Amino acid sequence: MKYIFVLRGHILAECGHSYKITFQMNIIRLQGEIEKRNGIYYEYDTDAIPLGEGGMGRVFKGFRVIERTGEKMPVAIKAIYENIPEHVVERARREANIQLENDNLIRMYGFVETTFQTESGGKVKVHYHVIMELLVGVTLENVMNGITCDQNGMQIPFAAEIYSQYLQNRDAAVVRIMKPILSGLMALHDKGYIHRDIDPSNIMITIDGKIKLIDFGICKQIVSLGSVDKALTATGVFMGKVNYAAPELVLGDVKNQSYTTDIYALGVLLYQLCTGHLPFTGTDQDVLSANLRDPLPMKDVRNVALKRIIRKATDKIQSKRYASVAEFRVDLEHVLTNGNKKNRKLVPLMIGFACVVVALIGVACFLFYNESEKEVAKPALRQPTCVEMYNQALSFLNQKDSIELQTKGKELLRILVEDSLFAPAKVDYYVNLLNSNNSSEVNSGFAGLCQIIQEDTLNSIALFECGLTLSKGNRFFNVPTVRQSFLNIEADLDKANDWLSKAMEIDTADYKSVYWAFNNLMEKKIAGDLPASGDKLITKLYEMFIKRAKESNDVATDIYINAIKSDTETLKAWGLLK
Repeated sequence: MKYIFVLRGHILAECGHSYKITFQMNIIRLQGEIEKRNGIYYEYDTDAIPLGEGGMGRVFKGFRVIERTGEKMPVAIKAIYENIPEHVVERARREANIQLENDNLIRMYGFVETTFQTESGGKVKVHYHVIMELLVGVTLENVMNGITCDQNGMQIPFAAEIYSQYLQNRDAAVVRIMKPILSGLMALHDKGYIHRDIDPSNIMITIDGKIKLIDFGICKQIVSLGSVDKALTATGVFMGKVNYAAPELVLGDVKNQSYTTDIYALGVLLYQLCTGHLPFTGTDQDVLSANLRDPLPMKDVRNVALKRIIRKATDKIQSKRYASVAEFRVDLEHVLTNGNKKNRKLVPLMIGFACVVVALIGVACFLFYNESEKEVAKPALRQPTCVEMYNQALSFLNQKDSIELQTKGKELLRILVEDSLFAPAKVDYYVNLLNSNNSSEVNSGFAGLCQIIQEDTLNSIALFECGLTLSKGNRFFNVPTVRQSFLNIEADLDKANDWLSKAMEIDTADYKSVYWAFNNLMEKKIAGDLPASGDKLITKLYEMFIKRAKESNDVATDIYINAIKSDTETLKAWGLLK
């Protein structure tokens, strides 16, 4: 007797004494009249696990297929739920028809309507599908919360880079994030559309280094705002997100919604990026009322130029806001350059002041020349020593809120390293470069630290930093991942642990090297690459870390302790801890 067991996604069949597993896929082919004319069709497996699910439908990974060549391109296919209201279908159709090619907008490919007859009674059913670009990445909302992995746990290097910059130099990161959003929105406005749903959850940071505005579900053409259509943008009906809603959106005042409606949302988004929180809190009604009447509370926005931009963008009176995204962008681009211009303007004044001082000294020397011969010669003004310059550089680098002082500190270290060959400054200089957001600096920093290891095999800091760079990042620390993305290399856990083992042996108080060596062995064990003898070393490193961390007064100790505690249950499950 032969038994066939049908499971979701595959068939398990008993054939004599052997078993055979075959995969069964329910492939749906989508092709409307437009697709037929263009010689393409779309396909996806309805039994596959959806990429996502929302109030309108489920999103699957699919393919865009060229009939002549069979060439396939991955796409995302949103399958609209059955029995969905007509106005929702029309909204999906409108979203799919906003087909713009722009690096900062999601690409929409089309809307495909398919019909089929049911087996019973011959009733015709209609299925609707929205086809769009398949994006791999994370939302800006996630990145602001420190999440730089996608829903499958894959690290997105560009997101990690953005988040790292956001923590170290917020103003620069904010401008970097906002500029592509403005570019995408400018393209949308140029085609006569307003978005009406701008917020961090509708902005994607992708694996290929793009920042994209997504979700055109409630986009509207300016020319049709006053018309009655099947999309049901009715007067008096609120559309969008309450936290980013301009007064005209709050009131459902359709006729007065314009490009400045999106600009208001941009202002709120800019505020949120600057401060890390939204301007108003409370119930939805509280927030809507505040957006209607109250100015944004600006005390937490430190940068004066950004504060001015936010005020203008979020003015309750539409005519006082920026008239276009282009105006908004011009002011935003001046945020970082204005500071440099002010510094450049000071240079002539400083030179003039220096000249006056030199002249006065010259006069003084001339007037008192004879007297000075009779007196003991006074010591000349001396140059600061290398140690003094080094301490000054470290002092500047500790001023995390000042880009100018950070730059001065880095420059002093460079002088000490390149001109004076002052050994203590070399490690600090190269570590500073390694933590930069500039690819060439990161490469120089790593190369410099590797060189130090060759010259000084007992330099524990260089050993730790190089070991950390080649380690495997995790959900608590993304430093290795960010560095590897800049260096265009992959983790090398064996080489990393070689350096880390030497670092922890040289510095018996170093708990960080112990943690990263432990982390790398855990990764190898999970991947099945660790021999059985490695279990004892995992336990040894765990115990060594606990001991050293308890004796440390480092500000980062608690973060590391929380990180290693997250592995405790796994160690117990493996029988490595009681």
